[in-house]
Amino acid sequence: MSFDDILFYVLDAVIFVMLLQWMQNGKKVKILIRPGMQWLIPAIFVAVAVFGWFRYDGLFKYIQTAALLVFAVMYYFMKSGLSDEGIVLNGALTPWDAAGNVTLSKKDHSITYRSKRRDIALYFAPEQMEEVRKFLADKAVKKNA
Repeated sequence: MSFDDILFYVLDAVIFVMLLQWMQNGKKVKILIRPGMQWLIPAIFVAVAVFGWFRYDGLFKYIQTAALLVFAVMYYFMKSGLSDEGIVLNGALTPWDAAGNVTLSKKDHSITYRSKRRDIALYFAPEQMEEVRKFLADKAVKKNA
């Protein structure tokens, strides 16, 4: 087994643990919001798996392909939305106190918040507006018309 193979196995383990943690965050979601283009990252995992299938050989080929396909499925079913602990976007949790000023836009059907030095907008279905508004009212957010 080469050093490169070991490095890939370590990276696979790190990604797997990260995705498991994100899935745990997704279980906390109270109001589910489906972000657009949810299929993009899983499609990239599948594309890399297909590329690797033809590029590598031996046991490494099977392990790497299986790992990437598992990652694609895990990421596809990752949840986004609002939880009691904070805002979850594709499994990544931004706690309420770290989200800065969370703003609800009735016009765009979105909430805007701060995550790691940048603003993020999370869009939701128009029929979810009242449910989101009530949930955020409990968190004392600033409302934007």
